[in-house]
Amino acid sequence: MRKSIYLCFAIFILAATVTGQAISTNQQQRDERVVVGTNLVTVNVSVTDGKGHYVKGLSEDQFTVYDNKVKQQIAHFSSEPGPLSIAIVYEVHESTREQARQVLAALKQFTSTLRSDDDFFLMAFSEHGSFTTDFIPSSNQVVDHLQVVKPGGPGSLYDSLYLATTRLTKARNLKKALLLISDGYDTCSAHSYNTVLNRLSTLNVQVYAIGIADPALDQFAQYRHWFFEDMTGEGGRRSLQAIPEVASGRAVLAEMSRVSGGTTYLPEMESEAEVAYICSQIVSELRQQYTLTFYSKATVSTGWHKLEVRVVEPQAQSDLRLSYRKGYQLSRDQ
Repeated sequence: MRKSIYLCFAIFILAATVTGQAISTNQQQRDERVVVGTNLVTVNVSVTDGKGHYVKGLSEDQFTVYDNKVKQQIAHFSSEPGPLSIAIVYEVHESTREQARQVLAALKQFTSTLRSDDDFFLMAFSEHGSFTTDFIPSSNQVVDHLQVVKPGGPGSLYDSLYLATTRLTKARNLKKALLLISDGYDTCSAHSYNTVLNRLSTLNVQVYAIGIADPALDQFAQYRHWFFEDMTGEGGRRSLQAIPEVASGRAVLAEMSRVSGGTTYLPEMESEAEVAYICSQIVSELRQQYTLTFYSKATVSTGWHKLEVRVVEPQAQSDLRLSYRKGYQLSRDQ
Protein backbone atom coordinates (compact mmCIF):
# COMPACT_ATOMS: atom_id res chain seq x y z
CA MET A 1 0.00 0.00 0.00
CA ARG A 2 2.84 2.35 0.94
CA LYS A 3 4.63 1.70 -2.37
CA SER A 4 1.39 2.37 -4.25
CA ILE A 5 1.02 5.74 -2.55
CA TYR A 6 4.59 6.61 -3.47
CA LEU A 7 4.00 5.50 -7.05
CA CYS A 8 0.85 7.63 -7.39
CA PHE A 9 2.65 10.61 -5.97
CA ALA A 10 5.58 10.01 -8.29
CA ILE A 11 3.33 9.95 -11.35
CA PHE A 12 1.68 13.19 -10.25
CA ILE A 13 5.00 14.87 -9.54
CA LEU A 14 6.70 13.69 -12.70
CA ALA A 15 3.80 14.98 -14.76
CA ALA A 16 4.87 18.45 -13.70
CA THR A 17 8.57 17.80 -14.15
CA VAL A 18 10.35 19.78 -16.81
CA THR A 19 12.70 17.79 -18.98
CA GLY A 20 16.01 19.61 -19.21
CA GLN A 21 17.30 20.42 -22.63
CA ALA A 22 20.97 19.76 -23.29
CA ILE A 23 22.23 23.25 -23.84
CA SER A 24 25.97 23.52 -24.40
CA THR A 25 27.80 26.71 -23.51
CA ASN A 26 31.43 27.68 -23.63
CA GLN A 27 32.85 28.72 -20.28
CA GLN A 28 33.51 32.44 -20.32
CA GLN A 29 36.65 34.04 -18.96
CA ARG A 30 34.70 36.84 -17.33
CA ASP A 31 32.32 36.04 -14.50
CA GLU A 32 29.91 38.97 -14.68
CA ARG A 33 28.31 38.72 -18.12
CA VAL A 34 24.75 39.24 -19.22
CA VAL A 35 23.87 38.13 -22.74
CA VAL A 36 20.82 39.83 -24.21
CA GLY A 37 19.08 38.73 -27.40
CA THR A 38 18.13 42.27 -28.38
CA ASN A 39 19.75 45.70 -28.15
CA LEU A 40 17.12 46.70 -25.60
CA VAL A 41 18.83 46.37 -22.23
CA THR A 42 16.73 46.16 -19.05
CA VAL A 43 18.08 47.01 -15.61
CA ASN A 44 16.03 46.48 -12.43
CA VAL A 45 17.29 48.72 -9.62
CA SER A 46 16.66 48.45 -5.88
CA VAL A 47 17.26 51.68 -3.94
CA THR A 48 17.67 51.70 -0.16
CA ASP A 49 18.74 54.33 2.35
CA GLY A 50 21.41 54.05 5.01
CA LYS A 51 19.02 52.16 7.30
CA GLY A 52 18.09 49.60 4.64
CA HIS A 53 14.63 51.04 3.95
CA TYR A 54 13.42 51.03 0.35
CA VAL A 55 13.25 54.47 -1.21
CA LYS A 56 10.03 55.21 -3.10
CA GLY A 57 8.90 58.09 -5.25
CA LEU A 58 12.03 58.61 -7.33
CA SER A 59 11.42 59.92 -10.85
CA GLU A 60 13.03 59.08 -14.17
CA ASP A 61 15.06 62.29 -14.29
CA GLN A 62 16.79 61.32 -11.04
CA PHE A 63 18.36 58.23 -12.65
CA THR A 64 21.33 58.08 -15.01
CA VAL A 65 22.54 54.93 -16.74
CA TYR A 66 26.09 54.51 -18.05
CA ASP A 67 27.21 51.86 -20.54
CA ASN A 68 30.99 51.55 -20.42
CA LYS A 69 31.04 55.03 -18.85
CA VAL A 70 28.92 56.49 -21.68
CA LYS A 71 25.63 58.07 -20.59
CA GLN A 72 22.57 56.41 -22.12
CA GLN A 73 19.12 57.75 -22.95
CA ILE A 74 16.48 55.96 -20.88
CA ALA A 75 13.90 54.50 -23.25
CA HIS A 76 11.48 53.26 -20.60
CA PHE A 77 11.10 53.91 -16.88
CA SER A 78 8.74 52.27 -14.42
CA SER A 79 8.32 52.36 -10.67
CA GLU A 80 5.17 50.24 -10.68
CA PRO A 81 5.20 46.72 -9.20
CA GLY A 82 4.80 44.32 -12.11
CA PRO A 83 3.91 40.61 -12.01
CA LEU A 84 6.67 38.19 -11.01
CA SER A 85 7.85 34.81 -12.22
CA ILE A 86 9.83 33.06 -9.50
CA ALA A 87 11.89 29.89 -9.66
CA ILE A 88 12.43 28.26 -6.25
CA VAL A 89 15.37 25.85 -6.14
CA TYR A 90 15.50 23.96 -2.83
CA GLU A 91 18.27 21.59 -1.79
CA VAL A 92 16.79 18.94 0.50
CA HIS A 93 18.98 17.38 3.17
CA GLU A 94 17.08 14.14 3.47
CA SER A 95 18.45 13.28 6.91
CA THR A 96 16.79 16.33 8.45
CA ARG A 97 13.04 16.03 7.93
CA GLU A 98 12.34 18.73 10.50
CA GLN A 99 14.42 21.23 8.55
CA ALA A 100 12.55 20.29 5.37
CA ARG A 101 9.24 20.68 7.17
CA GLN A 102 10.15 24.18 8.35
CA VAL A 103 11.43 25.34 4.97
CA LEU A 104 8.54 23.91 2.93
CA ALA A 105 5.95 25.28 5.35
CA ALA A 106 7.57 28.71 4.99
CA LEU A 107 7.55 28.41 1.19
CA LYS A 108 3.88 27.41 1.23
CA GLN A 109 3.09 30.44 3.36
CA PHE A 110 5.16 32.63 1.05
CA THR A 111 3.61 31.43 -2.22
CA SER A 112 0.10 31.85 -0.80
CA THR A 113 0.75 35.61 -0.67
CA LEU A 114 1.65 35.92 -4.36
CA ARG A 115 -0.75 37.72 -6.65
CA SER A 116 -2.94 36.09 -9.26
CA ASP A 117 -0.73 37.36 -12.09
CA ASP A 118 2.44 36.01 -10.45
CA ASP A 119 3.65 32.49 -11.09
CA PHE A 120 6.24 30.17 -9.58
CA PHE A 121 7.63 26.67 -9.67
CA LEU A 122 9.60 24.62 -7.16
CA MET A 123 12.56 22.40 -8.01
CA ALA A 124 13.55 20.17 -5.10
CA PHE A 125 16.81 18.26 -5.36
CA SER A 126 19.06 16.03 -3.30
CA GLU A 127 21.93 13.68 -4.04
CA HIS A 128 19.34 11.17 -5.36
CA GLY A 129 17.92 13.45 -8.04
CA SER A 130 15.34 16.20 -8.48
CA PHE A 131 11.78 16.96 -9.53
CA THR A 132 9.81 20.09 -10.38
CA THR A 133 6.29 21.08 -9.38
CA ASP A 134 3.98 24.08 -9.66
CA PHE A 135 2.92 23.79 -6.02
CA ILE A 136 4.60 23.32 -2.64
CA PRO A 137 4.44 19.67 -1.47
CA SER A 138 4.67 18.58 2.15
CA SER A 139 8.04 17.66 3.62
CA ASN A 140 7.06 13.97 3.80
CA GLN A 141 6.10 13.97 0.14
CA VAL A 142 9.38 15.59 -0.91
CA VAL A 143 11.70 13.48 1.21
CA ASP A 144 9.86 10.21 0.54
CA HIS A 145 9.79 10.91 -3.17
CA LEU A 146 13.51 11.65 -3.32
CA GLN A 147 14.37 8.57 -1.27
CA VAL A 148 11.94 5.98 -2.67
CA VAL A 149 11.41 6.97 -6.30
CA LYS A 150 14.38 7.83 -8.49
CA PRO A 151 13.35 11.21 -9.95
CA GLY A 152 15.80 11.15 -12.85
CA GLY A 153 16.69 14.85 -12.66
CA PRO A 154 20.02 16.37 -11.61
CA GLY A 155 21.12 15.84 -8.03
CA SER A 156 23.74 18.57 -7.69
CA LEU A 157 23.47 22.32 -7.21
CA TYR A 158 24.92 23.65 -10.48
CA ASP A 159 23.09 21.17 -12.70
CA SER A 160 19.82 21.85 -10.87
CA LEU A 161 20.26 25.59 -11.30
CA TYR A 162 20.96 25.17 -14.99
CA LEU A 163 17.81 23.11 -15.50
CA ALA A 164 15.69 25.51 -13.45
CA THR A 165 16.88 28.54 -15.42
CA THR A 166 15.93 26.78 -18.66
CA ARG A 167 12.33 26.68 -17.47
CA LEU A 168 12.49 30.19 -16.05
CA THR A 169 13.36 31.62 -19.47
CA LYS A 170 9.94 30.39 -20.68
CA ALA A 171 8.01 32.05 -17.83
CA ARG A 172 5.31 34.53 -18.89
CA ASN A 173 6.33 37.57 -16.83
CA LEU A 174 9.08 40.02 -17.77
CA LYS A 175 10.37 40.40 -14.23
CA LYS A 176 11.94 37.12 -13.09
CA ALA A 177 13.71 36.06 -9.89
CA LEU A 178 15.37 32.91 -8.64
CA LEU A 179 15.08 31.96 -4.97
CA LEU A 180 17.82 29.49 -4.06
CA ILE A 181 17.71 27.59 -0.76
CA SER A 182 20.91 25.59 -0.39
CA ASP A 183 24.20 25.24 1.44
CA GLY A 184 25.92 26.32 -1.79
CA TYR A 185 28.20 23.28 -1.88
CA ASP A 186 28.50 21.26 -5.09
CA THR A 187 30.39 18.02 -5.61
CA CYS A 188 29.57 16.41 -8.94
CA SER A 189 27.77 18.71 -11.39
CA ALA A 190 28.48 18.48 -15.10
CA HIS A 191 28.23 22.27 -15.34
CA SER A 192 31.00 24.36 -13.82
CA TYR A 193 30.58 27.21 -11.36
CA ASN A 194 31.51 29.86 -13.96
CA THR A 195 29.16 28.39 -16.55
CA VAL A 196 26.22 28.52 -14.12
CA LEU A 197 27.19 31.99 -12.95
CA ASN A 198 27.15 33.24 -16.52
CA ARG A 199 23.93 31.36 -17.21
CA LEU A 200 22.21 33.07 -14.29
CA SER A 201 23.37 36.42 -15.59
CA THR A 202 22.02 35.89 -19.10
CA LEU A 203 18.47 35.84 -17.77
CA ASN A 204 18.54 39.35 -16.34
CA VAL A 205 17.30 37.67 -13.16
CA GLN A 206 18.12 38.64 -9.61
CA VAL A 207 19.20 35.70 -7.50
CA TYR A 208 18.18 35.62 -3.84
CA ALA A 209 19.85 32.88 -1.83
CA ILE A 210 19.00 31.53 1.62
CA GLY A 211 21.86 29.53 3.10
CA ILE A 212 20.83 26.39 4.98
CA ALA A 213 23.01 24.07 7.03
CA ASP A 214 23.97 20.58 5.93
CA PRO A 215 24.43 18.59 9.17
CA ALA A 216 27.06 16.46 7.43
CA LEU A 217 29.27 19.52 6.93
CA ASP A 218 28.23 22.31 9.30
CA GLN A 219 29.72 22.03 12.77
CA PHE A 220 26.97 24.28 14.14
CA ALA A 221 24.08 22.25 12.73
CA GLN A 222 23.87 20.16 15.89
CA TYR A 223 22.72 23.28 17.75
CA ARG A 224 19.92 23.77 15.20
CA HIS A 225 20.90 27.40 14.86
CA TRP A 226 21.53 29.35 11.68
CA PHE A 227 23.67 32.47 11.53
CA PHE A 228 22.22 35.56 9.86
CA GLU A 229 24.00 38.19 7.81
CA ASP A 230 23.51 40.04 4.58
CA MET A 231 26.68 38.81 2.89
CA THR A 232 26.27 41.13 -0.09
CA GLY A 233 25.87 44.29 1.97
CA GLU A 234 28.19 46.24 4.20
CA GLY A 235 28.63 45.40 7.85
CA GLY A 236 27.00 42.58 9.73
CA ARG A 237 28.84 39.95 11.71
CA ARG A 238 30.53 37.09 9.96
CA SER A 239 30.68 33.74 11.70
CA LEU A 240 33.99 31.89 11.64
CA GLN A 241 33.81 28.62 9.76
CA ALA A 242 36.31 25.88 10.53
CA ILE A 243 35.18 23.70 7.62
CA PRO A 244 36.30 24.96 4.18
CA GLU A 245 33.29 23.42 2.38
CA VAL A 246 30.87 25.48 4.47
CA ALA A 247 32.69 28.76 3.87
CA SER A 248 33.10 27.95 0.18
CA GLY A 249 29.40 27.17 -0.24
CA ARG A 250 28.35 30.41 1.38
CA ALA A 251 30.77 32.34 -0.83
CA VAL A 252 29.19 30.71 -3.90
CA LEU A 253 25.73 31.85 -2.80
CA ALA A 254 26.97 35.37 -2.12
CA GLU A 255 28.65 35.68 -5.52
CA MET A 256 25.60 34.45 -7.42
CA SER A 257 23.54 37.09 -5.65
CA ARG A 258 26.10 39.85 -6.05
CA VAL A 259 26.57 39.64 -9.81
CA SER A 260 22.80 39.58 -10.38
CA GLY A 261 21.95 42.40 -7.98
CA GLY A 262 20.27 40.12 -5.44
CA THR A 263 21.07 39.24 -1.83
CA THR A 264 22.23 36.23 0.17
CA TYR A 265 20.74 35.56 3.61
CA LEU A 266 21.88 33.16 6.30
CA PRO A 267 18.87 32.79 8.65
CA GLU A 268 19.56 33.17 12.34
CA MET A 269 17.02 30.64 13.53
CA GLU A 270 15.97 27.38 11.89
CA SER A 271 12.28 28.19 11.85
CA GLU A 272 9.35 28.57 9.52
CA ALA A 273 8.82 32.15 10.68
CA GLU A 274 12.40 33.20 9.88
CA VAL A 275 12.42 31.76 6.36
CA ALA A 276 8.93 33.10 5.63
CA TYR A 277 10.02 36.56 6.77
CA ILE A 278 13.05 36.50 4.46
CA CYS A 279 10.86 35.42 1.55
CA SER A 280 8.46 38.29 2.24
CA GLN A 281 11.39 40.70 2.27
CA ILE A 282 12.57 39.40 -1.09
CA VAL A 283 9.16 39.90 -2.71
CA SER A 284 8.90 43.33 -1.14
CA GLU A 285 12.17 44.31 -2.79
CA LEU A 286 11.07 42.96 -6.17
CA ARG A 287 7.80 44.89 -5.95
CA GLN A 288 9.60 48.16 -5.16
CA GLN A 289 12.29 48.04 -7.82
CA TYR A 290 12.68 50.66 -10.50
CA THR A 291 12.93 49.34 -14.06
CA LEU A 292 15.09 51.17 -16.59
CA THR A 293 15.67 50.24 -20.22
CA PHE A 294 17.88 51.68 -22.94
CA TYR A 295 18.86 50.75 -26.48
CA SER A 296 22.46 49.66 -26.65
CA LYS A 297 24.63 50.89 -29.52
CA ALA A 298 27.05 48.05 -28.96
CA THR A 299 27.90 45.31 -31.43
CA VAL A 300 28.82 41.71 -30.78
CA SER A 301 32.47 42.46 -31.40
CA THR A 302 32.61 45.03 -28.60
CA GLY A 303 32.21 42.26 -26.01
CA TRP A 304 31.61 42.92 -22.34
CA HIS A 305 29.85 46.15 -21.31
CA LYS A 306 29.91 47.43 -17.75
CA LEU A 307 26.73 49.00 -16.41
CA GLU A 308 26.58 51.80 -13.86
CA VAL A 309 23.43 53.39 -12.47
CA ARG A 310 23.47 56.65 -10.53
CA VAL A 311 20.66 58.44 -8.74
CA VAL A 312 20.29 62.05 -7.65
CA GLU A 313 19.60 61.87 -3.94
CA PRO A 314 16.59 63.80 -2.62
CA GLN A 315 17.41 66.59 -0.20
CA ALA A 316 15.81 64.72 2.69
CA GLN A 317 17.84 61.56 2.03
CA SER A 318 21.47 60.68 1.65
CA ASP A 319 23.72 57.66 1.48
CA LEU A 320 21.43 55.84 -0.94
CA ARG A 321 22.49 52.35 -2.02
CA LEU A 322 21.68 50.84 -5.39
CA SER A 323 21.55 47.16 -6.27
CA TYR A 324 21.42 46.04 -9.91
CA ARG A 325 23.14 43.73 -12.40
CA LYS A 326 26.71 44.52 -13.31
CA GLY A 327 26.80 44.43 -17.10
CA TYR A 328 25.84 42.69 -20.33
CA GLN A 329 27.17 41.30 -23.60
CA LEU A 330 25.32 41.19 -26.90
CA SER A 331 24.41 37.75 -28.15
CA ARG A 332 26.00 36.29 -31.29
CA ASP A 333 22.59 34.89 -32.22
CA GLN A 334 21.20 38.31 -33.16
